[in-house]
Amino acid sequence: MRIQYKIDSLRGNYHLKNKIWKTHPNIDMLVLSNGQIRILDTKSGKESLLIIPDSPNVIEHYFEVVEHLSKWYRVVIFDLYGFGFSTHNGKYDYSFIKTNQLINEILDLIKVERTNIIFPCSHGFYGISYATHYPDKVKQLILLQTPSFAEMNNWSNRIVPSFLKQPILSQIIMPFVEKKFADKWYEYSLPRATDKKPYKTLALEAIDNGATYCLCSLTQGISKETDNKFDLEDALPVTLIYGNEDFTHKKTNFDSIRDYHNKIDIIRFDNCGHFPHLENKKRFIQIVKEKIKA
Repeated sequence: MRIQYKIDSLRGNYHLKNKIWKTHPNIDMLVLSNGQIRILDTKSGKESLLIIPDSPNVIEHYFEVVEHLSKWYRVVIFDLYGFGFSTHNGKYDYSFIKTNQLINEILDLIKVERTNIIFPCSHGFYGISYATHYPDKVKQLILLQTPSFAEMNNWSNRIVPSFLKQPILSQIIMPFVEKKFADKWYEYSLPRATDKKPYKTLALEAIDNGATYCLCSLTQGISKETDNKFDLEDALPVTLIYGNEDFTHKKTNFDSIRDYHNKIDIIRFDNCGHFPHLENKKRFIQIVKEKIKA
């Protein structure tokens, strides 16, 4: 057990104290082998969508999207361990293997055999890894703001502060700076003309109510996955959606995602930043409906 992840575990469980921020009737906690996951499950629909929020966004940022998509799909959206109100026992290390296990446990508990995955940014690699190792369980993969792994490392080197890459020290510092970091993140990642207040208000309210934002652990965990071998099946439909006005990804080559699937459909959202699916909900929902027939 690595000490830095145990620090996250102690902090998250101390803040949560078995409470749940119940802001929607379909929100619940799932107890898994390495912790508990906060999840919103609409529970009905022939096709299911499995979604992870793009932190510091939490499930609440997706309520409008969930409301619309739930007319056609079973929407399952969960906070990853260490984010929002999901906590772990210190044995979760943000590796692909551990996250594949996490996804399998969720699907088993909610009784979904095959799903459509919609994962953003660095979480997109969890989706790619899962589809590589469990191709029979993934019908379609939709990525958001996810380039190749090499391009994401270049992005991390440019954007992620050095202190977040220092094990133990960063986990100790993060509780004191996560509100400031979340607030500033929206300033950098959203277009200048975008009203950032709604995003910030929800994120900071969640943190005030006990949510955690363990960006340092996510960064450190994924950075160790240097031996990843992504091998997506040619028959798997894959889509990448990205916003062209994300300052943090100004130098990112999103075409690099073709390293893993040469038939990927790449869709650019103009006038959108890091969260194109939330900034232009109408177009995102329409694309989902076009790609995934209910």
